[in-house]
Amino acid sequence: MDTPKKISLTVFGLLMAAGALMWALQLGRGMIVTDMHNAYSWGLYVSALAFFVGNAAGGLVLSSMIYMFGVTSLKPFARIGALCAFANVTAAMLIVLPDLGQPFRVLNLLLHPQIMSPLVWDVIVLNLYAGLSLIYLYLLMLPDLADRTGILKKIALPVKDPAGFSDTWARRLAPFSLVAAVGIHVVTAWIFATQGARGWWHTAVMAPDFVAAALASGTAVVMLVAVLCYGTAEKFQNAFRIMAIFIATAFFIHLFLMYNDFVIHAWYGTDHAKEILAITLQEYGLAHAFEVLAPLLGVVVLLNRHVRKTVSGIIGGCLLMIAGIFVHRILLMPAAFNQIPLTLAPLGSQNTLWPVPIASGRYNPLADTFVTHHSYFPTLVEILIFAGVLSFVCALILVAVHKLPVVKEG
Repeated sequence: MDTPKKISLTVFGLLMAAGALMWALQLGRGMIVTDMHNAYSWGLYVSALAFFVGNAAGGLVLSSMIYMFGVTSLKPFARIGALCAFANVTAAMLIVLPDLGQPFRVLNLLLHPQIMSPLVWDVIVLNLYAGLSLIYLYLLMLPDLADRTGILKKIALPVKDPAGFSDTWARRLAPFSLVAAVGIHVVTAWIFATQGARGWWHTAVMAPDFVAAALASGTAVVMLVAVLCYGTAEKFQNAFRIMAIFIATAFFIHLFLMYNDFVIHAWYGTDHAKEILAITLQEYGLAHAFEVLAPLLGVVVLLNRHVRKTVSGIIGGCLLMIAGIFVHRILLMPAAFNQIPLTLAPLGSQNTLWPVPIASGRYNPLADTFVTHHSYFPTLVEILIFAGVLSFVCALILVAVHKLPVVKEG
């Protein structure tokens, strides 16, 4: 392993250690170390869950497209797609543990599952997806495992034609992989969309919008890792072009679905709907502008033929797309939690509704204990825990690329 990779692994290791330390602090002191409270109960952890799940879905969709639709130019990146899918779905399962407060609560999902709860469905599909992506990665690497030494040679299946076996079974699993990739994000979207009291989430557009955003960011993640592994040789330019078109198409579908929902809220015209829009477009206007303009700039960059011939250009375009979708996941929360669903009408009033204050669960002599609004911002504890999980994804991909036949030689 060369020096830049060693330095990267060291940085990732330090961030993972810092994240583990902050999680230990949170376990000891409780959720009070976060900026969440009773009125604003989901924050960075749940936003990161949706973000990692989206990246995982995009990775396996790309790999399954090769065998389902014959996009053979993407075949060198199939293993990278499966690896990115496994790394991100593992991160999604890790990041939800700090949000539970006490991680042993996850046992309640296993011992006393409520089958009508989308949260139970999400736990099931996350684990199934992790297993499927790992199997898919193994099948794709099988032709090269037999040529390795040590444990890698021992785990290779003793088949006469490893390449044919790999290709046959990858093609057979491709439809299931595609369904699983879409399903994992649909179920995650249902966790939000089934919250009837949250008008910002309670819409049928949520699931397809989640899938579209996932395909944009997930493909950008695979493209980013691919250019770092393979560079921008001429033989890969057609693959990068297809991925850029796929990213752009998915992002524009996401924009349409998002603004379609905005128009419905504005057209409906109730105070409730206008308040939801005002929170996103006014109070968080700069963040909303970033979630739209950064990916748009990324699309312009990636669709430029000359830019795609430079490593820095592809990295910049992919990072803009990923960052924009991440901010979009963050903005799922404010308009949902800062619009109080409980209201009462003052005595004698016909048109005025007052939001009912909610106990924050915190005591501060200089602030109100009951609140109707909270300007949430993650604390250092939350940020470092997220950074630790993100570093886990990067470290896992880096080690796998170095130790396993993920990148095809020649």
